[in-house]
Amino acid sequence: MWITFLSACGTSENLAVGEQKEVGFDIREMTASAHALPSFLMNAHEDIAEVYAMTVHEEDLLEHIPCYCGCGESARHRNVFDCFVHQKNDDGTVIWDNHGMKCGVCLDIAVESIGLKEQGASPSEIREAIDEKYKEGYATPTKTPVPETT
Repeated sequence: MWITFLSACGTSENLAVGEQKEVGFDIREMTASAHALPSFLMNAHEDIAEVYAMTVHEEDLLEHIPCYCGCGESARHRNVFDCFVHQKNDDGTVIWDNHGMKCGVCLDIAVESIGLKEQGASPSEIREAIDEKYKEGYATPTKTPVPETT
């Protein structure tokens, strides 16, 4: 019974557009699309909202970039993308996670990764740069698969 309860808390299929749900210490919210940012960003600094607006479109990159804030253990995140977006659904709706807006490490890693991509770095080069920068003095990274080289 306890395991079933935990599983139900970890899923978001029952969210409706505009609805929020607390999951651990974080809030998840569903919006109608990637272009509609969650209301939990309403009072956030505009730079944080901009990071959310960018990350939702960078899943292919950020799903291969680990987070070094400790969220792999505390929030069961698999990568830095999970710090901002819990799920993108086939119908276009997005379930956002407010973890990233509360964490400087998450924000920095996402911004640095996207910036390196814009400068022409490959996903493998970006992963190496992030791993090198955050290898000491930060929490254990998420267990994130390394990007495939082409």
